[in-house]
Amino acid sequence: MADKKVLMITKTVCPYCDRAKMVLNHALDGKYNDQIEVFVREDDEERFAQLKEKYQFMTVPTFVDQTTGKTLSDSREETITAFMKEAIG
Repeated sequence: MADKKVLMITKTVCPYCDRAKMVLNHALDGKYNDQIEVFVREDDEERFAQLKEKYQFMTVPTFVDQTTGKTLSDSREETITAFMKEAIG
């Protein structure tokens, strides 16, 4: 979805992905959710491989600023908050 500013890449079973989603939904009160496309690895392994090659990330969750290509592979509130403020405003 090109109209979303941030791509969040996750896996179905991933405690760090779950923690990142908690940060988005609770700590940030869902403020950015309408600007985030959530992509689950298991939904499309081919697309996942393409994204991994393009953005050179090693772990999930990974957030991608779709304007700049900047990535964040983290699930901590401080870093996610800073990334969202920079990517979305």
